Amino acid sequence: MWLVIASIIIAAVTIVIFYWRSRKSNNNYLENKELKLRYFIQKQVDYTGKTIGYECLLRQQNTDATWSLPSNLDSLPLQRIVFLLENTFKALPSEPITLSINLEYNQIISSDFQYFVRWAISKIEPMKLSIEYTTGNTARFPNRRLFEKRIREAQRYNMQFGIDNVGSDLKSLKDIEWMLPFVDNIKCSMRDFRKDDPNVWLDLNLQSWNKISQDNNINLILMGIEDENDAALAKQLNIKTRQGYLFGHPRNPKHFKD
Repeated sequence: MWLVIASIIIAAVTIVIFYWRSRKSNNNYLENKELKLRYFIQKQVDYTGKTIGYECLLRQQNTDATWSLPSNLDSLPLQRIVFLLENTFKALPSEPITLSINLEYNQIISSDFQYFVRWAISKIEPMKLSIEYTTGNTARFPNRRLFEKRIREAQRYNMQFGIDNVGSDLKSLKDIEWMLPFVDNIKCSMRDFRKDDPNVWLDLNLQSWNKISQDNNINLILMGIEDENDAALAKQLNIKTRQGYLFGHPRNPKHFKD
């Protein structure tokens, strides 16, 4: 009887492991080295228009030769990100400004994360490194304690940590409230706060995020600035760091120095 029970348990465990590996293999399409991936660069400016930072934006080449944001970014191993960034870093000017790189939850909790941070800092000096995470469902944080530990350890190397693309609903704030004690930067995008209908109610507006940032000693960055009206709003709210098409589109690093 015990042999039968043990055989059933072993069989069940084997099926679960096989199913998990199959799902992981199907989802990790970005591990395919034949997919053409590249980082594009978009600059950030201060209130005077002076360049104070760059953001590295991952793009995948489509069959029509255009570039778009890939999905399932969690499936991209940090080792391949290092390979992709190697040439990107060579195209950047040597200035004491900030370079932002977006990573996902699984990449941040990876045992390779500390190595990645030290490697990136050593490659971009005198630039300062900022690692950014895009907000999402709280279910994507099954291990908050490990996530915070990884970030705080990396901050000892003078890495900054930012939350990218917070939204206008209360859930967006609730998702990141537990992170606020160790967040250095918060990014808002204008597209989330534009209202075609003045009767539409926003739980959080830009001034709300401005106050949250000030109360927690966090730098607020306004993205998606497309025209002078957007720039005027940033000036009115005294948001010092700005990013958007008004200041420059994301550029292929092959042509960046030109």
